[in-house]
Amino acid sequence: MPRLIVVVNDVPEAQAEVPLRYAATAAALDADVELHCVGASVAWLARGAAGQALLDRLRDAVDAGARVYACPQALAVHGVAADALLPEVAGIRGAAALLAAGFAPDARFMNF
Repeated sequence: MPRLIVVVNDVPEAQAEVPLRYAATAAALDADVELHCVGASVAWLARGAAGQALLDRLRDAVDAGARVYACPQALAVHGVAADALLPEVAGIRGAAALLAAGFAPDARFMNF
């Protein structure tokens, strides 16, 4: 199974639809998809922070099989507590986990 690691770095909510669409589409095509939110992008993973359109796209990706992760350093910098994350967030993973996933022989990165 192909593996896609989607890195979402400092993407404002208004532009988040594109990486979420790629994640959902790849997952629907049976790829193993991880979406890693780093930088300011972690802000829209907090409960109550994102609008309905973004939540719908995020849920589409998760429902298709994509897993969403938040960067622990970005959470700290942006003041987002782990227990404030949306239930769609699969977990918290740092740079080493992101790189390890992307260095797998069958993995590809997309960076936004």
